[in-house]
Amino acid sequence: MSLSPSLDSLCLRAQPLSEMAESRALVAVREALEASDARRTVWIALSGGLDSVMLARLAARAVKDCPRRLRLVHVHHGLQAANDDFEQLARRLASRLGLPLSVRHLALAETALKSRGLEAAAREGRLAALSACLVAGDSLWLAQHQDDQAETLLLNALRGSGGRGLAAMPPERALAVGEASPGRDQSAHGRARLLRPLLGIPRHEILTLASQQGLQAGHDWCEDPSNVDQQFDRNYLRHSVVPLLQARWPQAVASLARSAQQLQEEQSLLDELAAELLAKVQVSGAKRLAQGHEQGLDQGRAHETQLSLAELSGLSESRQRLVLRHLCQSRGWPVPPRGRLMSLQQLIATPPDSVAEVHWANAENTVSVRAWRGQLWWQVSDTVIEQGMRHRQGDTGCARSGRQPGGTPSSEWDAEARKAWRALGRDEQHVAFTSRQPGDVLRVAGRGRRDLKRLLQEADIPPWQRDQLRVARMHDGIVAGLWHPSRGWWLLAALTQQ
Repeated sequence: MSLSPSLDSLCLRAQPLSEMAESRALVAVREALEASDARRTVWIALSGGLDSVMLARLAARAVKDCPRRLRLVHVHHGLQAANDDFEQLARRLASRLGLPLSVRHLALAETALKSRGLEAAAREGRLAALSACLVAGDSLWLAQHQDDQAETLLLNALRGSGGRGLAAMPPERALAVGEASPGRDQSAHGRARLLRPLLGIPRHEILTLASQQGLQAGHDWCEDPSNVDQQFDRNYLRHSVVPLLQARWPQAVASLARSAQQLQEEQSLLDELAAELLAKVQVSGAKRLAQGHEQGLDQGRAHETQLSLAELSGLSESRQRLVLRHLCQSRGWPVPPRGRLMSLQQLIATPPDSVAEVHWANAENTVSVRAWRGQLWWQVSDTVIEQGMRHRQGDTGCARSGRQPGGTPSSEWDAEARKAWRALGRDEQHVAFTSRQPGDVLRVAGRGRRDLKRLLQEADIPPWQRDQLRVARMHDGIVAGLWHPSRGWWLLAALTQQ
């Protein structure tokens, strides 16, 4: 499809926005505008299809009654020749509506396509590109409607999803922006709002509204050629399954969407319960955080995410799973698949004198959880687990001990230790900062010479973190102090030469 050069004249035939009839869709968009922050920007994702074109037109009409700063944003996927036509239409529509437009070109990595599949990779890449436009407090509007909601519920049910998946798409949710990244706790970073103002509106009402406005397919909106390809699951449901359901149950789409809404309310209650349970089982990091402040450490490194095995074991198995999933979801970490979740529950019964591990990964991040000394220790890495490690450890994802993949380079620990040593006001000219060596001892005040291994055990530093230890070593080989990123210089030798 190629857009006609006479598109401008065709658009001029459309009914003026000021004459747009009052409708449920216009009311929903106006209410969403009124709820938005007048000091921030409302970004409308404009694909060029009917739904997003109508959302943009509805917003342009509603903003006359409720002034807000509107911007359109179009993502060029680069996956088919028609994407150029979509961009052209987006630019013409933005000009017609008098709204600024940002265009983002998406380049999907081959690894993402292989690991996630075309649909998922394109969806995630599109959301990342859209989010890149936002700053904290902004809103991003997507044009999904009631039919999309019903299809999402069916898709997730066929994939065996739990309550959260069956709740389908929320009408609104927080969206991390700025410095937030996958696999990191996003609570401290800026937040925007992702909204779906048309989620309660059936598609036939949107189509009727477009017809009343004098809009035509191929001229005023683009029909994506991929939308008729039934090799994609959603398209198969849309064109083959849902029409059969509606032939038997005319209210099928509305009923499915209503079920999703009810499940969202129930999921909200479960989230509240999970947050309460998590607060009960989480080990306080206040003491470690205070140590980090004293030594000038990065707070993220000083704080460890730990859960009490004793508290977890006192919960029912279903509540254990609820808490473990909620921890990952609330931090933006990869959620464990059911098999890994069962392995995590096995860790809860791990003997206190052993170290056991469960790990899982998505395309970007790896989560490693270790049971040690009555606690579950959680660690997230920006690198996925090596294929060889997964093969050696089998399908359970369990292992005994082991080093965290993607760890911090030794040179960085050296630099951190030197910086903290300097903050203590100590002379660094006659000191080298190295890793520990076999036979290293430290002269502790009132205790005499102590082996470093025993000191690490006494300090409750986990075995998988002991390679992060840095030793201040005098030129004659005498150990002058011990540094660890979670503790700083917590032990200094008695009678250390200055």
